[in-house]
Amino acid sequence: MAAVKLIIMDGQDRQDGRGRLTRKIGVVAAGRTANTLSIIAVNVLAARAWTPEECGLFGAVWVLGNALIPVFLFGLPQSLLYFFPRLKEPRLLAGQVLGCSSLSGVALTGCLLLWGPLLADVLVQNIGDSEQVAAYLLPFLPYLFAMIAAGGAEAALVAADREHYLAWLQLVTSGGLLAGAWLGLSWGWTPAQVLGLFSGVGAARLLAACGLVRQALGGGSWWRWEGLGELVRYARPVGLNDAMGTLSRYVDRFVVLHFFAAGTFAEYHFGAIEVPISLLLSAVTAVLIPEVSRLFQAGQLREILALWQHAVSRLALLVLPLAVFLLAFTGPLIGWLFPEYDRSAWVFRIYILVLPLRCAAYNPLLVGMGKARWALWGSVGDLCCNIGLSLALVGYLQGARPEWAFLGPAVATTLVTYLQVAFFLAAIGWHLRCGLHRLLPWGRLLRAGASAGVAALISRWVSAGLGGDFLQVLVGGGCFAVLVGALTWARPQDRAALTHTWRALTRIR
Repeated sequence: MAAVKLIIMDGQDRQDGRGRLTRKIGVVAAGRTANTLSIIAVNVLAARAWTPEECGLFGAVWVLGNALIPVFLFGLPQSLLYFFPRLKEPRLLAGQVLGCSSLSGVALTGCLLLWGPLLADVLVQNIGDSEQVAAYLLPFLPYLFAMIAAGGAEAALVAADREHYLAWLQLVTSGGLLAGAWLGLSWGWTPAQVLGLFSGVGAARLLAACGLVRQALGGGSWWRWEGLGELVRYARPVGLNDAMGTLSRYVDRFVVLHFFAAGTFAEYHFGAIEVPISLLLSAVTAVLIPEVSRLFQAGQLREILALWQHAVSRLALLVLPLAVFLLAFTGPLIGWLFPEYDRSAWVFRIYILVLPLRCAAYNPLLVGMGKARWALWGSVGDLCCNIGLSLALVGYLQGARPEWAFLGPAVATTLVTYLQVAFFLAAIGWHLRCGLHRLLPWGRLLRAGASAGVAALISRWVSAGLGGDFLQVLVGGGCFAVLVGALTWARPQDRAALTHTWRALTRIR
């Protein structure tokens, strides 16, 4: 078992176990990052092709649909990851998850067909006609169905050690999505037509994912009723946790949708860019849940702690420098990507303050240990606090500084996220019987952050006098990469981590 190799083997065997896990995380993250980058690129193209009102309507439909996807997944992909390593015939489990996911996708599309206009009327009172929003939502429904139905298939590929299948599938579909959107926007397509294109790409991805799962798990029976009740019982708190977490993640956008006009929402939406680190964390989640499940079943708490600290140390070498660089270069970066949306830079700056917290994946430990209810209560508290603080800040700023009132939800989200992480760290420490001072590799985190800070100051000084936003980002980014690389390479422990990570990611299966 990979986790056992990772913790207790010595010498080359230990390195090979860690390398396999690192490579698996990297492969899963590469495909998901490609998908996110393609969406960012589509937004960049849309900002140049459409009016702010059209961009706002497009963003509203995108946010509404993607906020509902995890809600209707009901925790089924994570449940598959949890049970997969425990079963002799995981094909039957995959069949159950795929069948339930497909039914859930049908339920979502049916609900939106019936109540989509009413939902739009409640959420987007100031952004435009609810019938217009509903007209944009209709061609997007096949995409939502496909993403829900494919959730179980993608989890099955990861659990079956066929993550490279998933990565190639995501790379190909991301390329097709970007190419199609570029051609469509060049030909003057409307937001509804581009959303229809998304649906076509999503359907193709669903068919391909199902075919790859069949190839990975073989033929034979794909369904049985036995075990379905246990699957649903485990999935229920996990699904509620995911639903609460997703709604909390999007509550700031819903508040902006409700209180502000379409053009203002476009500024907020373009500034609230999802840095692909969150996709790396989702890859870590997909890989760690089955590993933690094995170790916790064997009562190996110290091994779980070592596994988590190992993941945090590797993630910090990427996350902390990226966070510092983006914070230092927000102005020229947003100016280059979205030249007509200056105020988006402030939204982006506020969101970047959350990025250092992404050095660790908190939910996978609790879910993998079968403590999904702890994660659920953390997400419920995050959602309630986020809604209350967002509304309070918007109300206050509309009276005191109305031109900046739209930033209130971003500030609320950032503050509440820090509170949620504090709760998760306390819960993890309690279950692993470990104090906060031993829970994280604090020394390595501080060294990585300090090195990135020094590199950012020098790089910003070097590039500040250059003309043009793109040139500043290009020169500053190159200088920053060289400096961070040199400072990291100078530390033997970090140099070894980088070397092992690179070898793991580039090793041919």
